[in-house]
Amino acid sequence: MKRIQPKKLFQNTGLFLLAVVFSLGLMFAFIEIPQLLDKFLQTHIGTPQSDPAYNSDKIDLFFDVFAIRWIGYICLGLIFLMIIVGFATKKNSFIWVGGIALFLPVFATFAYSMFYLAGLGLLNVIFFPLQEISLSTIDLGKVVLIPYWILMWFFNLFNWHAHQFIVYMFMISGTLIFVLGVFAWIKVRFTDNKVAKHWIYKYSRHPQYLGWIIWSYGLMLFGPSINQMKKSWGWYGTLPWLLSTVVIVGICFLEELKMSEESGEDYDEYRKRTPFLFPVPGILRKIVQFPMLLLIRKRRPENRKEIGLTLTVYAVLLMALSLFWVDLQPAENHNTLSVQPYQKEKEDLLIEEITREQPRRYRSLQPFAELLSMGPETYPAFHELLEHPDPDVRGYAIQAAGAYHVPEAIPDLLNALNDTLPGIVEAAVRSLGSLKAKQAEDKLFSMFNNGSKVVKANVLLEALSNIGCAEIMPYLEENLNDDFWYYRISALKSMMRIDLEKAKPYLYQYLEDEDPNVRREVVYMLLDSLPDDAVPYLGKVTDDEDWDVRFYAKQAIKLINEKKQVSKLKSEPEQ
Repeated sequence: MKRIQPKKLFQNTGLFLLAVVFSLGLMFAFIEIPQLLDKFLQTHIGTPQSDPAYNSDKIDLFFDVFAIRWIGYICLGLIFLMIIVGFATKKNSFIWVGGIALFLPVFATFAYSMFYLAGLGLLNVIFFPLQEISLSTIDLGKVVLIPYWILMWFFNLFNWHAHQFIVYMFMISGTLIFVLGVFAWIKVRFTDNKVAKHWIYKYSRHPQYLGWIIWSYGLMLFGPSINQMKKSWGWYGTLPWLLSTVVIVGICFLEELKMSEESGEDYDEYRKRTPFLFPVPGILRKIVQFPMLLLIRKRRPENRKEIGLTLTVYAVLLMALSLFWVDLQPAENHNTLSVQPYQKEKEDLLIEEITREQPRRYRSLQPFAELLSMGPETYPAFHELLEHPDPDVRGYAIQAAGAYHVPEAIPDLLNALNDTLPGIVEAAVRSLGSLKAKQAEDKLFSMFNNGSKVVKANVLLEALSNIGCAEIMPYLEENLNDDFWYYRISALKSMMRIDLEKAKPYLYQYLEDEDPNVRREVVYMLLDSLPDDAVPYLGKVTDDEDWDVRFYAKQAIKLINEKKQVSKLKSEPEQ
């Protein structure tokens, strides 16, 4: 038995500890620094307190004032330029920086804000050109979640929601592989060998990159789970992770070209017997290599041109496959239906999809939108959905009637006011309000007047204000004194819908409310209505402590003055 020399044992231990310290320090920094940076940015940089799909007009104004779109285009252009230059000049450091830059929006999920450009969410600006098409493009790499879904399915067989376990499993195993890769690489540097073949290099030709990919995959899963309700809709940021990983794979290919040039047959022989990143079954390897064989007639790219072409095609293929799970709704969705020709087969498929048993969290209004877009021929089927025995089905159908403006559904909505489930009744009230159903006014007012125990008073007042019921004005004035800021704002919005002129004095009064939420919402309302006499009142809050109040008050004053100028020019007689 060969005896281990103390000096060598001491050297190996020291090198391993060095690898551990370096790797753990790097991984810890990638978690801790983003959270600290996010806290700093949210403290010192103001951004709107809402996401684009909620307040698209206000967000557009913010984007225009600060040229956010141009910043996004420039950033994305510079990143891809850096990657292209790196490939053209064999500068792997350029490509590495570009790959990490593409990964940065994954860190944006650490942002504790409703607005996805708040705090560290500013990193989302990198992908802003794509999000101009749809907010969902950030998840256009969703195909990469298949391993996660398979693991979740497996653990669910044992009634274990193993999300946190899976996240930490990936992050810990990725860190371990990275540590072993760094250790083996350092050991090679203390020998005369040009090619690392031992330890973990027996199983992966690029263990450090493999460790990073696995760890970053766990990080991608980790982000939205921190505080999903306040995180950019719970996006995983799969597209940034996918593109970054594709770029890193490209670096691996480039390094192999370099190693083959420097070490010749020694490296080529090593490459034949060692997996590229990790061992995979032969059938899976053939499936992965199939597009490459069609594209370049080889099992691996052998020059920079082939590498670039291969990576581009694979990235596009994976993004295309992700379309099965990503609904690319337009960036500005105003609940308008695009008219489609009626197809009986499609109607049947949509009805089947809507009525099949499924958890409520997986339901959406999208299939209803597709159904109603085919016109009046679908109304008989929609009528049946409004009376469906499954409360989830009829509840979503009732919501769809209001969201997609189906006045033919008003009789069914009136019947739904007698439903035994409070949630169904409330949905019917909201949809009747959205449809401005005058025939529902007496019934809704009676429910409010009698103190309905099924629907909250503010919901009934909101619906009645949409209908235009002036009789509720005294009740709205009473609600302005409510202790909860949301009810004060709800009352102000309802007053505006009924009579803007009567509501204005209250708006100007509550523009100086002690609660910043109230001041913020009042400024939003004035920004929407732009009354000519609002400028002096808005001028009082242009130095407000709340960023939203300051910013949007200044923009409202600017827009009101522009409107006055346009009106003045139109009223002047032509010379």
